[in-house]
Amino acid sequence: MEKDPKKGHVKPLPIDSITEEIDARPKVPCNDEEVLGVLEDLVNAVDNESYIPAIPTKENPALSDDYIFDKTDEMLVLKMLNLENFVAKVKDVGKGSKRRVEQGLPQEFLYVLKFPCELTRRDSDISGIETEQVLIYIKINNRKVPDETVFIISFHKNNPRT
Repeated sequence: MEKDPKKGHVKPLPIDSITEEIDARPKVPCNDEEVLGVLEDLVNAVDNESYIPAIPTKENPALSDDYIFDKTDEMLVLKMLNLENFVAKVKDVGKGSKRRVEQGLPQEFLYVLKFPCELTRRDSDISGIETEQVLIYIKINNRKVPDETVFIISFHKNNPRT
């Protein structure tokens, strides 16, 4: 798949084209108005390049480890998100979140979204499979720090629980 500067390496698919479930827990209430506000702030963060990519982990490796997916692709996907991509708002229960709460900082929440697309595999020369339909799940930590909001964003291939 050639890189199109307007579409990057990502070929978007219809929202219901991949039927996998994304497991997002523990869910907390969230209305459409809140999600739309987060998405609007997110577009501003993308335009200003002020969001922070999350550091990949063994449990959640970077999408770019297996697929051709770069910062331009991230930015294009983030700007394409809308209400139909929203999966859930969840309480952040990670180690870092627990430390921040212990320090008296507010509880953090993650906004989980899905984005079905077609991506080029990095191992296509070995596997013989050039592209793959992938359901990306996107975690957005809308962290509040004094006087500003910081978006920490991670992209992952969905791995449904069996």
